[in-house]
Amino acid sequence: MIEFEPKNLLDKEFQIFIGRIGSGKTEISINFAMKLKEEGYKVVLFDMDIVKPYIRIRDVMEELTKYNLEIVSPPEATRAIDLPIFPKFIIGRLMNKDGYKILDVGGDPYGAGSIAQFRDVIKEGLYNLFFIVNTRRPETSNLREIIKAISMIQDASRMKVTHLVFNTNLRWETTKDI
Repeated sequence: MIEFEPKNLLDKEFQIFIGRIGSGKTEISINFAMKLKEEGYKVVLFDMDIVKPYIRIRDVMEELTKYNLEIVSPPEATRAIDLPIFPKFIIGRLMNKDGYKILDVGGDPYGAGSIAQFRDVIKEGLYNLFFIVNTRRPETSNLREIIKAISMIQDASRMKVTHLVFNTNLRWETTKDI
């Protein structure tokens, strides 16, 4: 698990992790949720990544059950489909003021746009939106591409990126030199 001190980020009810394919957003959102849970906070982890490139929370849900995390995910029947289908009760879970909501969201226009429908609940000032950057991936390998990706995400989600997280990696080929 990644070691970090989350306290200075906990002024917001919603912690949204978004990034392009291969950025590591799902792993980071899971680690963030696990750390908060370990610290004794009430946490709900929302699987809102509707595009399946590498890994989504729903793909590792069975493994996550041993950590006693509450997970809101698409219905079982639609888990293999890349559609913006969310459980009917998601709006209620998002509106629940009990605990922190950690959202794992896809970072293309389709994925980012899927959370725009919840902007009446996830209002400005109530969220931290972390844009995860992997400079070893296409579409975020240089400053111009990163700025373009952030602009696209903000336009599609109708939310503002509040934090950048640089998570440069090559998955299993990552070395400390990278």
